[in-house]
Amino acid sequence: MNKNFKVITINGIRGVLAAIFIVLGLIAGFIISPGWVCMQLWNYVFEDSNTVALMNIYQGIMLWTIIALSLYALNNKKALIGFGSYQGLSPEQIKDLMARAKQSETKMMNEIESINKEIKKELEKKIISDKEQEIIKSENNENNDEETKEKEELRS
Repeated sequence: MNKNFKVITINGIRGVLAAIFIVLGLIAGFIISPGWVCMQLWNYVFEDSNTVALMNIYQGIMLWTIIALSLYALNNKKALIGFGSYQGLSPEQIKDLMARAKQSETKMMNEIESINKEIKKELEKKIISDKEQEIIKSENNENNDEETKEKEELRS
């Protein structure tokens, strides 16, 4: 178990009230207040404009959320969004990439060829067994025909 792991225990109604107070304070400080500021700025800028509607507090919170998530995505080093120029591959990297592609293609072709050989062997075995069964059936039919003739001769 991790030794740096801290466990927070809440005892009694005072602990629950303190936890609720802390959570509400964080929500008010990091979500509602910046949302209210966004709302006030938006309404101040577009106050005289009749083409753009004024915001309420919920829309201000949504605007703040969009701003915060955009800043997080652009400043996160692990983000999938990136701006800049593509450097390209060096000639050595291209040669290495082409060599790996050829090896992969050769390996795949060898596997396909071995599978084809196995399938051909199985088909040949099946064809041979089918021919053997036909031969056995024809021999049985000939034997049955001979037995039938012998029985008819004996009856007559």
